[in-house]
Amino acid sequence: MKKKIKICILAVISILFVMLASKTYASTECTNVPEENIKYVNATLTKINREEYNSLQRGIYWGDYYQDTMKNRYEMDLKSMLMASTEGMNIGGIQNGYVGLNKYWNSTGVLHGLVKDRLVNDNLFVIDKYTNKDTFFPKTNTNPTVYGEVLTNWKFPFIKESNGYYSFNSDKYHVYKDYNTKTLKMHQGERYGFYPFNNCTDDTSQKMKRNLGFTVRMDIPFIMTEDGKVKNTETNEYEDMVFNFSGDDDVWVFVDDKLVLDLGGCHARLKGNINFAKNQVYYESVYNLNTSQDEKDIYKTAFADGMLTPGEHTLKIFYMERAGGESNLFVTFNLQSGGVQANYIDKTTGKTLDTVNQSGPVGEKVTTSEKQFDGYVLVEKPEKEEFTLTEELQQVNYYYLKKANVNVKYVDELTNKEIAQKETISGKYGDNYNTIQKEIEDYDFSKVEGNTSGTMNKESIDVIYYYKHKSKVTVNYIDEDNNEIIDTYDKTVHEGDTFTSEERQYEDYTLTKKPENETIKIAREDVTLNYYYHKLKFNLQIEMNLEKALINGNYYGLDGKIGKIETEIREANKNSSLQIYYKIKVTNNEERIGSGFITFYVPEGYHILNTDWTITGNEAKYKVEDLNIGETREYEIILEKNEGVDIAGDIKAQVRIDSEKIEETTLEDNEDMNELVVMPRTGVFYFSVMPIIAVLTVVAIIIYRKIKKNK
Repeated sequence: MKKKIKICILAVISILFVMLASKTYASTECTNVPEENIKYVNATLTKINREEYNSLQRGIYWGDYYQDTMKNRYEMDLKSMLMASTEGMNIGGIQNGYVGLNKYWNSTGVLHGLVKDRLVNDNLFVIDKYTNKDTFFPKTNTNPTVYGEVLTNWKFPFIKESNGYYSFNSDKYHVYKDYNTKTLKMHQGERYGFYPFNNCTDDTSQKMKRNLGFTVRMDIPFIMTEDGKVKNTETNEYEDMVFNFSGDDDVWVFVDDKLVLDLGGCHARLKGNINFAKNQVYYESVYNLNTSQDEKDIYKTAFADGMLTPGEHTLKIFYMERAGGESNLFVTFNLQSGGVQANYIDKTTGKTLDTVNQSGPVGEKVTTSEKQFDGYVLVEKPEKEEFTLTEELQQVNYYYLKKANVNVKYVDELTNKEIAQKETISGKYGDNYNTIQKEIEDYDFSKVEGNTSGTMNKESIDVIYYYKHKSKVTVNYIDEDNNEIIDTYDKTVHEGDTFTSEERQYEDYTLTKKPENETIKIAREDVTLNYYYHKLKFNLQIEMNLEKALINGNYYGLDGKIGKIETEIREANKNSSLQIYYKIKVTNNEERIGSGFITFYVPEGYHILNTDWTITGNEAKYKVEDLNIGETREYEIILEKNEGVDIAGDIKAQVRIDSEKIEETTLEDNEDMNELVVMPRTGVFYFSVMPIIAVLTVVAIIIYRKIKKNK
């Protein structure tokens, strides 16, 4: 009985708790915030299907992923930044705490260095270590399976605070989507966090009804003032320009596309801010990978090159909800997009002497005023100096002129020394002046600095004519064997120039020596640069020897330049056939490749059988192509007796080689000659007289050739 009573009491308590919870939620109404209290900024929101996105990055279907081992899942997850708390999120997980397989670290700090420190094509990229690239912030919905919805170029609301700040606090307000105007409308009342993809009436007190897994990108243009301060419209005191953020998960804030505030990682609600006056960034908690410890209250430099320059800039927020569970967002800033920029300008040169930026909430009145500059006088003021601030930057110009003479200088551009008498043209404001470019010996005019003519101002005007000293470079290409110039050229150059000479290619020559420095710095003296070449020698040598002969098909071996064949009496007639074989050798015995033509002089009563030779009259020619250095080529030529010609006799054959358009070192070895004596056997006479005749004939031929060669 007591047990039943306890059960009933618990049931009643549960029902009352549910009713109370329902009543609590129902009491929060969707009440619009008046439009006059809202400042909108451009925003793009992306709803991400977390499992599909993770499957894309892992390269495996999510259903198969969960069937795999923990170790394999861990290895897969190491490759990417993933949505939600996954097995391998060594850069995420609960409180950034997953650092290894089944190993956690109770970190509460943000994790730096997950994204590249500059936007690429106006988009955020994850570091190359991971596969994500720019997939978290697509500009259009390229993959509806992965991205449930992409709201491109929508308007996101911020409350206009009475002190000149703008804020959004998900503990007090929530937003809903107005597709007609592409605007996120602001409602009063918290919804247990920040869930822009939920509808206004969704019961987000229940975690299962929270539309998690999304990214938001906001663009906030603003005016940087001279000192990084802006007026608090409640206190009328000037305060540091700041951007404050508190929330989860990853947040990266860029100014002019450079990363300034890095709140990366999956973490609970954390604070960070940028102070533009102090050029400082603050972090509530940062996880140090080197020490595996959280470091609290960290301050860093915001802009490495110094305080942000005055004028127009853009702050871009990249916000991600990816750990799952809950999301919250608190942003407040006093950056102003509306302002007045006063420019103080030298009217003659157009140079800006100074710029003063004033910024504040829309509707505030500001006043500009003239400034004093040494050596300048104000000549033109704007029509009005009081302005009501709007969302746009308003510009106003004050113009100044200098009091001046016109000073004309003639200067060596390299040494900056004057090379002619300085001239001064005196006058008064409004007078016209004209300067003259002079001709100066040994110099060429280079450029002029300043207005060469115009109207005098109330301050000195400097006109500087710059000149360069002339020098001459001569480049010679010389035959080193006879010291004669093959080629040359001159070029006029100037002191301080860099001149580079180049070798040239010449047929029949090879470069042997270059100048010590082909690239030189020109001084005042003239310079000569020499390239030396060796003329390549070329020589073709020809040698011809008797090889064999066929008489009526009978073989007779021959070897040398002079030969003798004794035939049978019966063969010593006009009807016998005779072929003589010659071996011709052509050698290139010098320093360069070349071609030539062999000319074989056909003896009278004979013709050649070679078909690849060109026959003209009694000359047979053959071209020797590209004979390499030291190369020898052999050719065979066959000489045949014409019909009706006596077989017996003295057959003299001559050959020569001529180079193709190349001078040879000598022509003494360009010719050769063979002689063949054919005679019949004649019995006793043959054994007695004929040998003597043959010997005498050979001796006579040798003596004749020596005499001819000596000539």
